[in-house]
Amino acid sequence: MARKHKAFTLIELLVVIAIIAILAAILFPVFAQAKAAAKKTACLSNAKNYATAAFMYMADADDFAPLLQTTGTYTRQGAYPDDVIGTIMQPYMKNTDILASPGDPAGFADRMLDLDNPSTVPAALKQATILLNLAIKSNYAYNTDYFSPMLSGGPTGFMTAGVSMSRVARSANTIFAVNSVWDRTSGGSPRGGGNWGMDAPCRYYTDGTDSFPRSPAWWWGAWNPASPLAWNVFGGAWPWHTSGQVANIVWADGHAGGKRMSQVTAGCDVKAGWQGRIFDKDLYVWH
Repeated sequence: MARKHKAFTLIELLVVIAIIAILAAILFPVFAQAKAAAKKTACLSNAKNYATAAFMYMADADDFAPLLQTTGTYTRQGAYPDDVIGTIMQPYMKNTDILASPGDPAGFADRMLDLDNPSTVPAALKQATILLNLAIKSNYAYNTDYFSPMLSGGPTGFMTAGVSMSRVARSANTIFAVNSVWDRTSGGSPRGGGNWGMDAPCRYYTDGTDSFPRSPAWWWGAWNPASPLAWNVFGGAWPWHTSGQVANIVWADGHAGGKRMSQVTAGCDVKAGWQGRIFDKDLYVWH
């Protein structure tokens, strides 16, 4: 006698599908959180490698902090080819991947935007141009105003000076570099990668040249909380992690860790044209 094969009923199939949908709804957010946590951890590893390279550099430079930038031309072409901290420290890093945070979705093409197009420069300069662009678009922004102030002077009207690390009063509480953003769209979305330098906290200047910390100093506009969609709303710092709340930070003693932007901005009362003070002594300390 032929056997009868019993099939699933429609109700049974619907129950199974509903169970799978419920499990997926529970597990997918967990997978997303695990992926985000992995990116934050990888970014923190990059931050620690950045700090290691910086301190190796300073050990060979009589304990002076590296320069933010050399000529201010933003190009490897012409009479005054430029270098920035990310290329200056390459002999110690030996890897440009360290400069990009896994939390930033910007790819290679994004990091070439707004700068010299490597495909249009002489072949001999192509690789150097790529390296410079990647270093300029670094997601670890150097605390420019404290460690390598931008000054007027030199053949291009621009120069920087690295300060002695012996002047840092509380190195464990002074930010050396922080996760950063290059630019934002009109809707506030990050674009273009990161930024190799940041302005000091809790300050906003309407004048491009100011007397702090030495005269004359150049600024990018400092903190700009009055324009919440601006790239420099936090002076260039940017929270790439924990749903846009946490930025990884390298401190002046070499350790690294994450801080919520609500902690970084705690106590700030930024006024346009104001000489300002550092309110949160546990996060930023002038030397």
